Amino acid sequence: MSLGAAEPQSRERESIGFGRSVEAFVLLLLASGRSYGYEIRSRLEDLGYTRAMSDPGALYRLLRELEASGAIRSEWDVSGRGPARRYYLLTEAGFDQLDRGAERLAAMRNRVELFFAGYKALGRERKRELVAAGAVKA
Repeated sequence: MSLGAAEPQSRERESIGFGRSVEAFVLLLLASGRSYGYEIRSRLEDLGYTRAMSDPGALYRLLRELEASGAIRSEWDVSGRGPARRYYLLTEAGFDQLDRGAERLAAMRNRVELFFAGYKALGRERKRELVAAGAVKA
């Protein structure tokens, strides 16, 4: 088996990147209750954000930005066994930001649905006809 373009892409390349939409997911996770960094990272990975685990610094930078903007606040918990944990909590401003994130994702969902409707309408045979006619490259 040769290595080349015909090979399936890796899970990481197929997964969702650590883009702007992750902010809404972090806020949503915190809307259900306080959480600490590693737990947030694990839950994001379950949602397909593999970069949350492979580049934890990206998540912690986002958490610092959200805290600086007032969307979340943090507190240290030293009551348990082991090292202290920094817990993050959603603020009232964070709920407002979560609402705006949901609106952005709904608009994105609508654009994606329009794309797939057009893609489905194109049909496999029409794509082959276009390739055969030289209208598009194979």
